[in-house]
Amino acid sequence: MPFYLTIRTSDGKPTEVDLKAIKMPAVIGRDSEFSQIVVPDSQISRAHAKLADAEGGFSIEDLASRNGTWLNGQRISKGVFKPGDVLRIGTSQIMLEEAEAGEPGPLEGKRIGGFELQEALGKGTYGTVYRGMQIALSRPVAVKVLSEECRKDPERVQAFLTEARRAGRLNHPNLVQVHDVCQIDDQYLLIMEMMNQSAGDLLREEGPFDEDDLLKLMKDTAKALAYAESQRLVHRDVKPDNILVNDEGVYKLADLGIATPMAENGQAKQERIYGSPHYVAPEQARGSSIDGRADIYALGATAWHLSTGEPVFSGTSRQIIAAHMNEPLPDLRKLAPKLSHGAVALILSMLEKTPEKRPANAGEVSQKLEMIIMSKTRSARTVPAKRIRRRRRYRG
Repeated sequence: MPFYLTIRTSDGKPTEVDLKAIKMPAVIGRDSEFSQIVVPDSQISRAHAKLADAEGGFSIEDLASRNGTWLNGQRISKGVFKPGDVLRIGTSQIMLEEAEAGEPGPLEGKRIGGFELQEALGKGTYGTVYRGMQIALSRPVAVKVLSEECRKDPERVQAFLTEARRAGRLNHPNLVQVHDVCQIDDQYLLIMEMMNQSAGDLLREEGPFDEDDLLKLMKDTAKALAYAESQRLVHRDVKPDNILVNDEGVYKLADLGIATPMAENGQAKQERIYGSPHYVAPEQARGSSIDGRADIYALGATAWHLSTGEPVFSGTSRQIIAAHMNEPLPDLRKLAPKLSHGAVALILSMLEKTPEKRPANAGEVSQKLEMIIMSKTRSARTVPAKRIRRRRRYRG
């Protein structure tokens, strides 16, 4: 069963950590050299507490921390951390949440305005996502409903609306489409097109992608990134969990609402560093100005992970980021021996540490993918049925 940590530091902004991506046991602390789950809080020890698998949840053990570990208001040396519990370390609060397809939601079976909310598909930082129906159009949709906790925070409401409206202005067949964002009574709704699983889900459930699947995903995502570049946007968080597939086998990039705009010089200044360590470009990790080539790097790292079953580099967050900046790549030909020479060469070019050595833009990546696909004898026009699932999972 999938679990997530929602971490709220003293600045009040929540961060979500998907525990499927964390190898257990894992250390929680402020220093990425010692911890797999990093919380930026000066009152937390470098290696503060250890999280491990346990029946019905996780065990949590204090690692002789300076300020202690508190579970549901009680100081502990070791305890059981279950969904709904509140862990406090330093000045930060950590909640454990479940996110399971089909998990009942508080509005399941109800109508809000012109939308009927059916089964809950997942729960995340902003709220719950439901499989829904837009009644007037008889159109299946995904409906994200802002949580009660978020509705009480004007800054989070504004962030939700800003990201939704930014995404709603974008229209491309390889982007997850935002149909509407609205307030109905005291509820805030984000209406999106209905999708199936993410590439990350497929990797976890079925293992590495074959080359036809991989090239189709890369081509569809490159087209989405080329469109983002045409709108002078850098996505900043391309990864397997942000690439979804629909019933027709079309891959679509999600979460473009968090993209940052490029200035007149074609560069985007980073006010804070986004991105996931396994896929982040070296210049993005350094906090330098970035452009679409940072997304090309992330797509290359995503392709590596999907084709080999393992990320490019492993270790703590700090070690992974340092490796992306400084370490040579492992031998992809040995790790994915069934990949064609053309596919390997393209992925390696996308993972060049210097942006100038990568493909100049996502359009160039798309063209190279078309050439590789055309050179193959089998068609990659559709995703094989094994990659399409009726189960739909969303995170809020």
